[in-house]
Amino acid sequence: MERDNHYSQANRLQELSGSDYEIADHQPNIKGWTVKDPQGQTIGEVDELIFDVQSRKVRYMVVDLEGSTLDLEPRDVLIPIGIADLHESEDDVILPSVTAEQLRSLPTYHKGSIDQEHETSIRSIFGGLGAAAALTGHHSDRNQDDFYNHELFSDRGFTRRRTSSTDNGYAGTQTNNSVEGGTVIPIIEENLEVGKREVETGGVHVSSRMVERPVEEHVRLREERVVVERTPVDRPATASDLNTFQEGEIELTQHAEVPVVSKEARVVEEVSLEKDVEEREEVIRETLRSTEVDVDRLNTGAPDTSGTGLGIDLGNDRSTVI
Repeated sequence: MERDNHYSQANRLQELSGSDYEIADHQPNIKGWTVKDPQGQTIGEVDELIFDVQSRKVRYMVVDLEGSTLDLEPRDVLIPIGIADLHESEDDVILPSVTAEQLRSLPTYHKGSIDQEHETSIRSIFGGLGAAAALTGHHSDRNQDDFYNHELFSDRGFTRRRTSSTDNGYAGTQTNNSVEGGTVIPIIEENLEVGKREVETGGVHVSSRMVERPVEEHVRLREERVVVERTPVDRPATASDLNTFQEGEIELTQHAEVPVVSKEARVVEEVSLEKDVEEREEVIRETLRSTEVDVDRLNTGAPDTSGTGLGIDLGNDRSTVI
């Protein structure tokens, strides 16, 4: 998406491209990097960086949501720099705690259209409604630094990537890291994460087969048989006999019963399968470690004005900003 540079006297914010500033040599230039969630799904791409001209600190990333795999509307949005972490080895920007709903709620960024309402809306989405409501009365100069004094604008995610990739990185039993401008002691704390997974503990296998068995039944059958008897007689023919004294045929049919076999399939039993679920509670005991740092101040000395974060160059003057 095309955009031009814009500088606002009200909020002192300017796009890095085309300005007289550039990222310091020891700082990562994340423009063009892919923005992803912790699961590796693509959110968008870093299109631009927005920095505070007066403090020379990067405040926002301009993220182009085009190409997102989270079904987001293709547009530009502002993401506070403190939300982002850098991947340890890849050129990826990770947003570990941002949800798709928050990204959908962000106002669209149009070339330099950053005002108090825009910034307050962004902080309300990522920093909570209560925090945003308390800032509705901030003015461009009087409370601007207080507005940015928030974890949303911290660059600790970038500091972790930078210190872990330097030759003086924290390893083994070293107690501090030397980086340009000061010493960094990483505070490490282990968190206990208890999940659940299913394991197979057994089961039931049911199979059916056909079994044959012989059966025997007794049945009585009736059979007819025609018996012909010839009996000799000697008597005068009667009128009735004379009536039958003619040609003719008589037919008598024999019948017999035969067995008829038929089979009927009947359901005599049903086998049902179901699972009973029982829940039990198990106590997980583990030991977590964390780093504790004791600071003993030796002397007050001069006030410490050093900072950490994304550096921006103006001419020959190199400044380190948060």
